[in-house]
Amino acid sequence: MKVGNALAAGVLLSPLHRLMSGSLLLLTYEGRRSGTEYTLPLQYVEDDGTLYIWAGDAASKTWWRNFASPMVVELRLRGDDVAAKARLVDDATRRRQILEAYLDRFPYTGPVGRPAFTRRRRRWTERELADTAASMVIVALEPE
Repeated sequence: MKVGNALAAGVLLSPLHRLMSGSLLLLTYEGRRSGTEYTLPLQYVEDDGTLYIWAGDAASKTWWRNFASPMVVELRLRGDDVAAKARLVDDATRRRQILEAYLDRFPYTGPVGRPAFTRRRRRWTERELADTAASMVIVALEPE
């Protein structure tokens, strides 16, 4: 685990989790081919009891590919351990809705799912919204 991820995980597992747990969770899953257990701190938004994670710059990452078929995962969510079902969101219309919820919650996010380090909210064009929603990878986490 990289240093930043290890620090975030340490805080999320501690009594100080409230500093980060409103926007970050820990996702623990088993690799589909390796069987190795992985834990990642990830930013999330919640909508109607389902948590959504945008796999920003997805082409350069592999973790989200484990959820092409739904699987049960463990979450550390707001200081509690929670089992959840993880799956990819295939519907582009639903991804657009989640993107808009994500941008409401994290207005400085850029088109690859990373913060734009500026003091101004990022202004998305309609074209950027449509293109991003069409190609983005979203993992839905449905607590059991």
